[in-house]
Amino acid sequence: MTMTEGVHIPLGLPGSGRQRYAAAMTLYQAGVISEAALEVYRICSPLDCQDPLALLRERALDVPPGEHHD
Repeated sequence: MTMTEGVHIPLGLPGSGRQRYAAAMTLYQAGVISEAALEVYRICSPLDCQDPLALLRERALDVPPGEHHD
């Protein structure tokens, strides 16, 4: 798994919101995403079906590279 794959795991899987947040923390620590983007993943983390990519776009924040679910 690449560094960015974890933030693009499918929505709705049990625990996937927290897995995306953990992956986002790694990206933040590596300087790939901003603190504001990390906050979006934190907000979405308890909700496995909430799409953080939609919220990133709504807030005009960069979407991490990789496959995007739309």
